[in-house]
Amino acid sequence: MRSVRSRLSIGLAIFLAVLLIGQWLWLTFTIDRLIEKQVITRLQEETQTLVAHIHINAEGEILLDDRRLSSSYQRAFSGLYFSIQTPQQQLFSRSLWDFDLSTPALNVGEKATLYLEGPGQQPLMAVSAGYLKQGQQVTITVAEDIAWMLEDKTHFQWTFTTLSLLGVLALLGLQFWIVRRALRPLNKAKNELKLLGQGDIEKIDEQAPDEIRPLLVELNRLMASMVTKTRRSRQSLGNLAHRLKTQLTLLNQIADSEELKNDAVTKAAIYQQTQEIKQIIDRELKRARVSGLTLPGRGVDIHELVVSLADTLKRIYQDKQLIITCQVDKQLRFHGDREDLLELLGNIMDNACKWCQSRVELEIKNEKGIAIRVMDDGPGCHDDDLSALTQRGFRADESTPGSGLGLAIVFDIVESYDGTMQFAQSQKWGGLQVDIHLQASVAD
Repeated sequence: MRSVRSRLSIGLAIFLAVLLIGQWLWLTFTIDRLIEKQVITRLQEETQTLVAHIHINAEGEILLDDRRLSSSYQRAFSGLYFSIQTPQQQLFSRSLWDFDLSTPALNVGEKATLYLEGPGQQPLMAVSAGYLKQGQQVTITVAEDIAWMLEDKTHFQWTFTTLSLLGVLALLGLQFWIVRRALRPLNKAKNELKLLGQGDIEKIDEQAPDEIRPLLVELNRLMASMVTKTRRSRQSLGNLAHRLKTQLTLLNQIADSEELKNDAVTKAAIYQQTQEIKQIIDRELKRARVSGLTLPGRGVDIHELVVSLADTLKRIYQDKQLIITCQVDKQLRFHGDREDLLELLGNIMDNACKWCQSRVELEIKNEKGIAIRVMDDGPGCHDDDLSALTQRGFRADESTPGSGLGLAIVFDIVESYDGTMQFAQSQKWGGLQVDIHLQASVAD
């Protein structure tokens, strides 16, 4: 969808173009009719003057007293011409020289306006009228060169078009300035929303026009409400975890009681279950402590987190001389719980470092969400065991230390973000390849 600014500009440009074309056509037609009417009126007056100055003798010959006529009729190709016709005779002005200005004969009372080509290809407008003079039917035609009128018309059209285009450009520039000034608060709100998404600010400035101020106020209210609800949820989770830890302590005390001292199997089973529950509670307590202060709109800098995680893993597995290759878009940010992302990446990277020979590769990119791929050059996993890797407590190699919960926890985190998680044999090195796609929003 186009921006409001472009839609307003295009709409105004189309409106002005239609208005300009309509005005141009209307003015051109109006001026043409006005000038033409003036010329026709003058030529009609000339025909009446000629009628008054002609005389027909007894032989039917036309006699013209040209002493009171315009001198233009005497000057060759002057641009003003006449023709007088009777059934027996045709008389032309000297200005026509030897050019034949023949027009159809008209009945008495008839009038006609003609456009002709005169001497030297002059464009002529001619007015013909039929009169009755001394019992004779006479057709008088007066013509005038209208080249000046056509030139003036063309000049007017070019001048009007140029001035109109300049006016349109000026109006578009003024409109662009006005729209830009009017939309400045929207641009400010847009930039602040981007900063809010990146976690650089905690609220949006509510100083804005009345049209958008309620929206900004409501956004800030929702943000504050989400922060409050998240904090309360984390606090409640922490309180519940503490209470459960107390109950686990009681269970361990029961397991140490005299009644179960001789029942080693039951005692071991209780210890195993309480230990697993304790691990889960510790994890949730850690999340409650760290994530309780996270703003809902704050994005996690993935590149920074990955660099820190890779340095930590290299120190942990110093005996392998690890080579960890990370390909992460530096502009990519994760809009979710930082501890979720840290635990997800930490578990799959730790698993890869544990099983690899010396090389681990991590790739994170934006693919309508966040696509994560981890590969290692270890022995990989048998195809029959790939589907069981996310089961809690499953360990592909019982001889290697571990709880079997890492990938299961990763799977739970992926599911919480409506994501997908797949295992495969790496085509590059032959080890395990983990592909994860999270639906969590990412920064533009």
